[in-house]
Amino acid sequence: MYAFFEIVYNSIYNIFYTLKSPFFWIVIWIIFFQYRKTGEMEKRILGESKISSFYNVLISTIFGMIGGTLGSVIFIYLGTVINAEDFYFILPLAILLSIINPRFICFSYAGGIISLLSLTLGYPDINVPGIIMVVGVLHLVESFLILVDGTKGKVPIFMERQGQIVGGFTMNRFWPVPFIILVNGNHIYPATIIAILGYGDFALVNYPENKSRRTAGMLFVFSIILILLAQLSIHNSIFNYTAAIFAPLGHELIIMISRKKEKKGNYIFAPTNHGLKILDTLPNGIGERMGLSPGDIILSINGNRIYTKRDIEDILYFRPRFIWVDIFDRKKGFITKEYKDLKNCISSLGVVVVSSTPEYTFIVEESKSPIYRLINKLKHKKARFKN
Repeated sequence: MYAFFEIVYNSIYNIFYTLKSPFFWIVIWIIFFQYRKTGEMEKRILGESKISSFYNVLISTIFGMIGGTLGSVIFIYLGTVINAEDFYFILPLAILLSIINPRFICFSYAGGIISLLSLTLGYPDINVPGIIMVVGVLHLVESFLILVDGTKGKVPIFMERQGQIVGGFTMNRFWPVPFIILVNGNHIYPATIIAILGYGDFALVNYPENKSRRTAGMLFVFSIILILLAQLSIHNSIFNYTAAIFAPLGHELIIMISRKKEKKGNYIFAPTNHGLKILDTLPNGIGERMGLSPGDIILSINGNRIYTKRDIEDILYFRPRFIWVDIFDRKKGFITKEYKDLKNCISSLGVVVVSSTPEYTFIVEESKSPIYRLINKLKHKKARFKN
């Protein structure tokens, strides 16, 4: 037990020591840039960002260091050893695969492929159990981070599905994860490695909280299986092949299951024939102060039925100081909420709604690979040339 607490203490100490590393702050800058891009998209939809990029980076860094401590304790406790040169093969392959599809940058694909090449061809000569263990533990850390921080900063979006515009949320989180692992060089020594873990997903048929919990659960099972296979492969080489095959295929299976549920499920934020469904509330807006929530349906305002966003604007055109809103609350059913402001007139409800008539021009598309975008661009140029 004493040895375990010593491992925890040394892991925390060394991870905090990485704050002095210039590379750590380069990673922080990269994450800040990603959050700034997300914030710009949020401004285009909401008019402003709910959470600043600096705050997002701060929260992500705190959780990332917690996750790094968890991973370090597992690595050191299990005595995981990797060869530093192994990553010289895996990292370039991961970047190359990301050109085919952005999700392939995950080490489960590159790690699995390199491991299979090493096992079947003998080149490159890598430590397969060590690489699989790294992939498994990093996904375990990722599942933890998605569970506790995956939906912070979620952004409301509109996407085209089955010929109609539906609302939903996109979750984009990035974490700097410094972790300690034993490296085999001239001798075995502990080294600090800084990784960037990310979570990108859409929530169209589930609320973001439910979607992130389900994704975290699947990743947790995937990571535990990989860790067990990595441990078994140390004593029985047949498990090297099993682990190398399962790493990419298991990860791809998780994505396929998630996409299947998104395509075949009922869209939560589809237009409704009775009132207007709320997708999100604006920061410090009237709707947020009234306690309106995503999924609630506005039925009427001041006794006037609501069918379109224009109906809300027409009622608030006269700048009332008191309003009552009949809504169908997704948890409580039919209720009425009131709001009174004796000092200021009410000119906007401060909500993003899903209408049967598309009133938003910012429609989000699923990310495509650079190759797909290049081919599509060449097709458009060829079509213009013919015309």
